[in-house]
Order: sequence, then C-alpha cells, then structure tokens
Amino acid sequence: MKRWMILQTWPVAALFLGLCVSAALFAWVTLNLLDVALANIRLIKQYGIMALLDGGLLQLVEILAEAVVSLLLFLVFKGCETEVVSRWRGQHKPDTSPGDGG
Repeated sequence: MKRWMILQTWPVAALFLGLCVSAALFAWVTLNLLDVALANIRLIKQYGIMALLDGGLLQLVEILAEAVVSLLLFLVFKGCETEVVSRWRGQHKPDTSPGDGG
C-alpha cells in the first residue's frame, strides 16, 4: 500500500484538515439528497417510461453517484477521526519499520 494512503503516517495537522474538508464536503453533497431522490422516484412512479425518457433515469444515476461520493467522504472522515482519537488517547505508536517508501 502506498505510504500516503496510510493515515498513521500523516501529521496531525493533515488529519485535522482531512476531517474538516471531508465533513464540509459530506454535508454539501448530502444536502437534500434524500428529498431529491424521493421526488425523482415519485416522478418515475407517476409518469413511468415518459419520466425515464425525459431525464428521470439520468437523474437517478446522478443521485446514486452522489450517494456513493457521500459515503466515501464519510469514510474519509471516520478514518481521520479514528486516527486522531487514537493518537489523543496515546494508543498510536508511529511506525518506524522500513516500508516500501512509495
């Protein structure tokens, strides 16, 4: 695994930055996501094939893509949070073993 992907090697300032950025982006991406998804499903349910042909299917795919991005941002947030908390509690010992250097 590449060294930059291992959160234990990140400085605390970078972890806090990761926390802040991922939380802000998570909130921005998920804003009204459920309302839009439910409205899209109601539209497709009410108008069927016509709604799909008029862009309902594309919008549904976009909503699902936003949900995946939102989940990934949440996972980044939880990873950074877990690392910060483990360092704060003194449970983290920096890895001094030689790695692949990548």
